Amino acid sequence: MTSDTHTAERYTPQERRARLRAFADRMLERLEDLPPPEDVPELERTVRIGLLIERLYARVDIAERRAPPPPLTPEQEAAEAAEAEQRVAEHRAHWAALVARLRREREAAETKTPRPKPEPVPAPPPSVYSDWTEDFEGYGLEDDDLIDDPSDEVVAPAPIPEPSLARVIDTQDPLRAPVQYWRPPERPDYGGG
Repeated sequence: MTSDTHTAERYTPQERRARLRAFADRMLERLEDLPPPEDVPELERTVRIGLLIERLYARVDIAERRAPPPPLTPEQEAAEAAEAEQRVAEHRAHWAALVARLRREREAAETKTPRPKPEPVPAPPPSVYSDWTEDFEGYGLEDDDLIDDPSDEVVAPAPIPEPSLARVIDTQDPLRAPVQYWRPPERPDYGGG
C-alpha cells in the first residue's frame, strides 16, 4: 500500500494560509477585470463568486487568529531575555530609590522634632495579703444555705405525665421474633361497615 499524495502534508499551516490568501487575491483581481453583468444570471454568478472570495478571506483570517505564534529565533529569544532583565533592573532601581527617599524623609523628620522621653513607669505597690472574709458580709458565718430569703427560691414546674402506650408482644412467631415493641392502642371499632 502506498501513501496517497493528496492526503500527505505538503505545506505547513503558515504556507497553506499564505497560499490560500494569494489565491483569494488572484480571484478578486479576476473578478474586478470581468465586464459588468448585463442580465440576471450573470449578476447572480458574479455575486456568488464575490461571496465565495469573501468566505475564503474570512476563513484565512480566522485561521490566522487561531494559529499559535511562530517560534522565536535565537536572536529574538536573546532580545526578549535582555528586555526582561532590563525591566527587572529598572523595577529594582525604582523601589530602591523610593525606599532611600522615604528613609531620608523619616530621618529629616526625626531630627526636626526630637522625640519626648518616655516617663518612667512607677513601680507597683507591694502586694499585701488580705483575708477576703472581712470584705464580704456573712461569708460562711451566718448560714451555709446560699439563698437567704425563701421567696427567692425557684421551684421547677411539676412534670406533665405522658400517656401510657400499650405493650404489645408479637405472638405470631414468638421463637423467631422475641422482640417486644411498643405501639399505641388500636382505635376502637365504632361499628362502621
